[in-house]
Amino acid sequence: MLRILLADDEPLVLIGLQGMLEWEKLGYTVCGTARNGKLALEAIEREKPDIVIADVKMPVMDGLALAHACHEKGPLPVFIMLTSSEDFSYARRAIEAGVVDYLVKMDLTPKSLCDALARAAEQVQKEKALHDPMPTPTEMAAGLRTLQDRFLIRLYAGLIPDEAQLRREMAGLELHLDAPCLVVACCELHPANPGLTSEQQLKLNLACCRMLETTLHNYLPAHATGTDVLHFNVLFSLPEAPAGGVKALLDPLLKKASQIVYNYFSVRLRWAVGRPANAPLNLSRRCRELDTLRLLLSDSEPILFADDVENDATASKLQTVAQVKAYIRDHLSEKLTLADVAAVFNFSPGYLSQLFGRYGGGFVEYITEVRVAAAKEMLEKGDKKIYEIAEELGFESSFYFSKVFKKATGLSPREYQQK
Repeated sequence: MLRILLADDEPLVLIGLQGMLEWEKLGYTVCGTARNGKLALEAIEREKPDIVIADVKMPVMDGLALAHACHEKGPLPVFIMLTSSEDFSYARRAIEAGVVDYLVKMDLTPKSLCDALARAAEQVQKEKALHDPMPTPTEMAAGLRTLQDRFLIRLYAGLIPDEAQLRREMAGLELHLDAPCLVVACCELHPANPGLTSEQQLKLNLACCRMLETTLHNYLPAHATGTDVLHFNVLFSLPEAPAGGVKALLDPLLKKASQIVYNYFSVRLRWAVGRPANAPLNLSRRCRELDTLRLLLSDSEPILFADDVENDATASKLQTVAQVKAYIRDHLSEKLTLADVAAVFNFSPGYLSQLFGRYGGGFVEYITEVRVAAAKEMLEKGDKKIYEIAEELGFESSFYFSKVFKKATGLSPREYQQK
């Protein structure tokens, strides 16, 4: 709120001004009053008001002398002057003293006072903007980084229309994307605690994003940009296309960086890595190609490379596997035999088995993985008995559930829950 000081030698005028407006609702607060210019000057030094409403004629020091004294020290506070006369000479002298408005008491109304305050408030904002201290180097760097991230998100989404605008914005943002080989990797966060609030997820994303970028920077130029609370993109700028391919270069680095993040934050990372682009404007297409790849990520395959998708036919098969996986995740409580699921998609069991073996990590293995992951979440919440979890996840008995769970995790369900 803007702070207002009232100065007038007539007590009834001060009382009338204070009752004329609902100051707080309008965004102002009356921080003090004074009965003469000298007391007003002392109050100004003490209370630091943004706006002073003062009578022209006051004892000891009049309103114009008060305005002059303050104006010599700086642009604030801004003055609104009250007078009982329409004498133009007063108005001219008020303007010379930097007064923003000159109101005749007899004509004063709540509206005219509000209008004058609005003009004064606008002047206050202008003066504060002009005289606020410059941002520190740290603040400047943080602001630049935010603008760079916004630009890259637009670039990934295909919202940069042409090369000319691309070059213009990159120059202003100190971004250098002239490397002949650009690779975008989309990262998914899978926290150990599934019950995080949105604020906690955001903080976790930012912490993981920065740590990952710092780690990868030890090996390659990398820029990590958050896209939502559970995803971020990492842009690698490579001086040349890797001789052994992108996978040979990045796979070990992503595994190492993911392990470091897990050690610190207990967050597992999954990666979909795009094909190389030879120009920044091609990155949006590479990002679209990752949409299908992301659906295939799992605990058993936390890193997948688009280079492994050889052609459109392969991409179609990957899409099919992704759809079958989505069906499995949505029907965990049902009997999910190979024959039953194949019938849903009008495939033969043999074809689905072959498809999953090539692109999905194995049909039975995937169902087990998803059921165990769901069981972990339920056990961590602790609101269901073990036999209830077994039934809800489609296991034929709690004994069989315990056997499968221990084989996958090394712990029985009860041991996992206690841990």
